[in-house]
Amino acid sequence: MAEITNLNQYRKQRKKEEKRKAGSLNKARKGRTRMERLAEKISAERRDLEQDGKKFVDRARSKDKDTD
Repeated sequence: MAEITNLNQYRKQRKKEEKRKAGSLNKARKGRTRMERLAEKISAERRDLEQDGKKFVDRARSKDKDTD
């Protein structure tokens, strides 16, 4: 005979597994020290400024080429 499965227990078990996965993701994302978060923020800002600077330089160079 087939084993009888209680669907309510299956649903609850699946929900618990989803919570565990979400918790581990949050811990990985939020479980950093203040200095680690600050270092990541500074590096992201520096990266953004470098990209903005490159875009500005590229625009300036294209304008210089047009006037030649």
